Amino acid sequence: MARLHHMGITVSDMASAVEFYRELTGGEVIGPLEKSGPAVEAATGYPGIVITLSFVSFDEGSTVIELAEYRNGSGERIQPDTGRAGVAHPAIVVDDIDATLARLAERGVRALSQPMTATAGPLEGYRYVYVLGPDDVRVELLQEPHRPTVVHPPSTATH
Repeated sequence: MARLHHMGITVSDMASAVEFYRELTGGEVIGPLEKSGPAVEAATGYPGIVITLSFVSFDEGSTVIELAEYRNGSGERIQPDTGRAGVAHPAIVVDDIDATLARLAERGVRALSQPMTATAGPLEGYRYVYVLGPDDVRVELLQEPHRPTVVHPPSTATH
């Protein structure tokens, strides 16, 4: 059985990225931690690299976003447009998409559209919208569809 352990996002400003994802998820922040040395160089393929890592853990610890700031990396920025091959985005489930958008708007974060509702596929019934996070990373916000509560009649079996 496989499961996603975490999603890593390379950032240019650790403090603003940590604040954004902590505010969005209500998660616990672990870090920052500085990593360097032969093992980090071997794992990343970058000789002499120094990385600052922070982790935002939420959903009772089952979901983690790893934020990595490569302090002496190339400094080149990708174009994080989701229409480009190889670009990824986190999709975060929130309780109330409208309240979340209002809270983010107070911080200057803008949505790319009005929230929409998926009409087919595995997200059918979910409300969704993309916002631009730090470094213009697109972050998808999802609100689960309201499902009626199933009421089971009392059992009439005897024991």
